[in-house]
Amino acid sequence: MRKIIAIGGEPATGKSTIVKKFLGDVSAWREAEMVKLVPCLYDVSRDLAVLGKYEEGQMFGGTDRYSMAVQPAATKFVKEFTGDLLFEGDRLFNQSFLEILADLPDTELVILYIEADPKLIEHRHKDRGDTQSEIFIKGRKTKYENLRSNFVLMPYTKVMKNNTEEDLEKVVSFLKSELYR
Repeated sequence: MRKIIAIGGEPATGKSTIVKKFLGDVSAWREAEMVKLVPCLYDVSRDLAVLGKYEEGQMFGGTDRYSMAVQPAATKFVKEFTGDLLFEGDRLFNQSFLEILADLPDTELVILYIEADPKLIEHRHKDRGDTQSEIFIKGRKTKYENLRSNFVLMPYTKVMKNNTEEDLEKVVSFLKSELYR
């Protein structure tokens, strides 16, 4: 049975940092685009795809770098691809896509919510000098609160903190234990 792990959380909780740490040396992964509009990094030996773009120097990675119109192509991809998947980013972390994943046969879904202390999140926004408006950030927070209260998705949900280097290591270790089988 394949496994899909979807990582979500408010902006600046460290989702992209977690995946970059999981990937280690990004150059060790093969770039692939098995379905148009859905580039990924692929590990042939593990039959594991990490959706999204993780380019050097890009502040926002993952599926946030995808087209706004990616969901139909991503749906086609997850229905055809039989290996394990990992993704993070706002573009695909939404109710309709997560419910599609929950309905896939022979698939174990983990929806991993990343939380961080509000003061730390504020500090991370300042450190990275991002231009996300307060309205956008509040909208994302509401989106994630709504997703976490979705009865269909609740059984697949796991929450982890990302406040310290130790927390980061715990999340990455969890991903490896789930995907490096």
